[in-house]
Amino acid sequence: MFYATACYLYTPDPEKSYTLLTEILGFTGLQEGNRTSVTSVCNGSLTLHLARGEYPAMLTLQCSSIENDAQSLMQQPNIHQRTNITRYQNTLEQHLYCDEGITLILSQPLSEDDTGELPPLPITLVWQDKLVTQAQHILKATPLAFREKARINMTQQAEYLAIEAGELEVQQPHIMQAFVAITPPFQHQTLYEAMKTQGIDADSFLDPASWQDDACSQD
Repeated sequence: MFYATACYLYTPDPEKSYTLLTEILGFTGLQEGNRTSVTSVCNGSLTLHLARGEYPAMLTLQCSSIENDAQSLMQQPNIHQRTNITRYQNTLEQHLYCDEGITLILSQPLSEDDTGELPPLPITLVWQDKLVTQAQHILKATPLAFREKARINMTQQAEYLAIEAGELEVQQPHIMQAFVAITPPFQHQTLYEAMKTQGIDADSFLDPASWQDDACSQD
């Protein structure tokens, strides 16, 4: 498999584009020679070779908050809004135009929380649809950065418990026990509350006294 680490960026004014990239977008200049020919800039993962071209260049920037990042960039007098924020499937996108000859395409991938979707579980045994939905909703209590790993670990653990019990179908106790097993103790109260919101008898799987005692000891 090949990975792109550098590419040419053609722009009507490479020198002004160099200034934009280094002074506003945080790139580092790699070559200080004749900027009217080729100059290179790098941001740690991508190197851009700037060269003169007839039309404005287009550069995509991934954002964590497209609205905040766009507002910040448009504080610069030479950067203007070209389009409104638009959603394309699971991505937000907005175009800004720079007088330096570059169109910036701001892109923000939407998470499952942003879209409200419930990703499928990687199940291999039989699960009732209701149990799948309950598990998907409980997983939303897991921080997004750890959720995919939790989704896989919980499913594998629940199916292991079902097989260990001689079952071919995963039951609710297997799922809840799996959640308890993969969840760090300091998050058990959050898990407990997530179970309750799904109408599950959380007291059958977690003991509130465990974190209440911890809170009292800290006081």
